[in-house]
Amino acid sequence: MAAQDRGLFWMAEKQGQRVYLLGSVHLATPDFYPLRSEILQAYERSDALAVEADILAAERNPTLQQQIMQQSLYTNGRSLRDDLSAETFQQLQSWLNQRQLPEAMFIRQRPAIAMITLSMVEMQARGLNPQLGIDRHFLLKAHNTGDKQVLELEGVMEQLSMLNNLENPDLMLQQTLQQLGEIDTVLPKMMSAWKQGDADGMYQLIIADYLQESPDYAALYEEMFFKRNRRMASAIAQASKTHDTLFVIVGAGHLVGSKSMLEELEKRQFRITAL
Repeated sequence: MAAQDRGLFWMAEKQGQRVYLLGSVHLATPDFYPLRSEILQAYERSDALAVEADILAAERNPTLQQQIMQQSLYTNGRSLRDDLSAETFQQLQSWLNQRQLPEAMFIRQRPAIAMITLSMVEMQARGLNPQLGIDRHFLLKAHNTGDKQVLELEGVMEQLSMLNNLENPDLMLQQTLQQLGEIDTVLPKMMSAWKQGDADGMYQLIIADYLQESPDYAALYEEMFFKRNRRMASAIAQASKTHDTLFVIVGAGHLVGSKSMLEELEKRQFRITAL
């Protein structure tokens, strides 16, 4: 039963301030719900909800949607082919052919958006639903009841800017295609690790195994995870000064293993307890 699933859930405390931290999977299945009662109660007790980006507010803001579109697609006749090595572009074409998807659908997407689209296609093909993501679940609660302030630790445009300015977009697509090639093995293990509250297992699956196999990915993970962990932990520490109890939801990969947000909060004298 879902209500017995542990989830990846912690509490950080410092000088009477309390921060609950829940690792999210951004796409999930109905059997993730209902969430464990301790998680739901912690949310109810909290003064504010903090997320990487308020995706609901972004979806409801036409101006922001237009800005996202402008940052997502190439202009001036450039295309995805211009930012990828011939080898990576060939791998992408092979992936598209296997799934009978038209190249035209991807060619104008910038690498970050192509990466997200590829991942969404594969995960949705395996029954995962973005409408059931854990961050979206709590954002809907907060927006519908209006009883919680929603804080953004990054924001959609900041995330897009980070992804669009990666030094080596080719590496990001390579890594995505490698992950998708292993998805039928890795995805069930990730879902299981989340449900069992197995932080070490999740760290191995999302970060450690790839860094061990491909040391070339180190710079990519520094940008995609570790730098962001430092910035988001700093934002949480700041927000906790004005909110006695915070409920934080970020992607599970940000809360596990070495250089995680939990480690960063510990450096700021927060006491971490697994719940």
